[in-house]
Amino acid sequence: MSKDIKYYPFTPAQEMINFMLKYSFFHKQVIQIPASIVVKRKIDFDLMQKALEIEIERNDCMRLRFEKKGGCRQYFADSINFGKVPVKTFSSLEEQEAFLTADAQKPIRFLKGETYRMYFFNTADGRYGIYINVIHLAMDAPAVFIFFADLLAVYEALESGSEMPKPLGSFETAIQKELEYINNEDKVNADKDFYINYFKKDGEPVWNGVMGPGPLDRVREKKKNPDLKSCGSFDPIHDQAVLEKKTLSVEDSKIILDYMEKNSLSGECVVQLGMRLHVGKINHRHNDTHFLVLSNRRKTLNDKRCGGTLASALPWRVILPEDLTFAQAVEKLRLLQSEIMRHNNYPFINWLEEERKLFNYSMKDGTTTMMFSWFPLEDNTMNGWDYEFHGYSIGHYVMPLYTYAMKDSVTGGLRFAYLHRTDTISSADIDRLQDNMVKALVMGCSNPDITLKEILDNID
Repeated sequence: MSKDIKYYPFTPAQEMINFMLKYSFFHKQVIQIPASIVVKRKIDFDLMQKALEIEIERNDCMRLRFEKKGGCRQYFADSINFGKVPVKTFSSLEEQEAFLTADAQKPIRFLKGETYRMYFFNTADGRYGIYINVIHLAMDAPAVFIFFADLLAVYEALESGSEMPKPLGSFETAIQKELEYINNEDKVNADKDFYINYFKKDGEPVWNGVMGPGPLDRVREKKKNPDLKSCGSFDPIHDQAVLEKKTLSVEDSKIILDYMEKNSLSGECVVQLGMRLHVGKINHRHNDTHFLVLSNRRKTLNDKRCGGTLASALPWRVILPEDLTFAQAVEKLRLLQSEIMRHNNYPFINWLEEERKLFNYSMKDGTTTMMFSWFPLEDNTMNGWDYEFHGYSIGHYVMPLYTYAMKDSVTGGLRFAYLHRTDTISSADIDRLQDNMVKALVMGCSNPDITLKEILDNID
């Protein structure tokens, strides 16, 4: 290896991923992203192999490699000989799902030169697929979408003999900027002060779970403290999880999506509000809810076109009095999102430590039980190709629940996926969350002047 190779420590966003790995004692697949796209348009997989080789040159996060020397460090290889991608032909959807899910749950040996695995495949109904399973340290979900879209664009250029698409951004440049921020004490302290004041102004939040108040009530009884507000959420041992996927009817989806488009609102605000109303309803009707929300954090032109891991968890704690209208509640979330985004460089790991000190939490205690992501997938996300996006279960997760939602590129409806720990949350809990969230959103988006009290009175 070249002596002048440049090594980098982990960025704050990567440290958050490494934190999950550190506290998952037995199942290292908790930090990988398995995903595929399926298209109707015929793919020549030999040509796609050539496109992939070019993509690895264009997309520097695909040349990111990791070493464990004095702690984990990373570097960008000049070139990668990835080898021939296997092509699978499936005889049924069940066979396809079983095979790809099995790969999704097989750990990627990222300290031994394996940053990602790939398959090309033919579906049983005559379509074509591309699957990647990538270590989360090298790509976040937006980076996966960038990878798929650019790979298809490169393939089209090869197929037509036209110019290559415009270059991607540099993840190495983004890493350098991230590390510059960490060394800027004034900026770090200003962002820390924001989060401390943001939580202190309303006092300690209260634990609210999708499984209901049982866990907190039991801890209160055990510790003989009826005013206790925190509860254990992380479990590095009992981490078996399943991924449940649910779709929403096109009719109900249209009501929600039309409201979002008409009012220029993000899915983070609208969909999250429906979830918060359900969680509040089943937890003694608390109006104070605390979720972690994954933020893309791609701000500059370079960032928006670069792969890698830039997304990070942001603590969204919001109090929603029942006399607010649905529209007022959404606006409160929108303003909060805008405010938090100005401080979203602050490392999540730093915030965990500050939160523990602020409220005297133990290492495993806290008041958040769910991570949420909105995937901004649109019809044209994959360079104009008609596509279906699929995620797969990694089988284990350290938090009780990770939820992501997106627009279905095929039906135009909404799709939801719930990765939940089976020791903590049941399928019935997920069904109830989905049903109540949809009821709340349809009521609110149909009649934005309805109060939260009226919505809460009319969900189960």
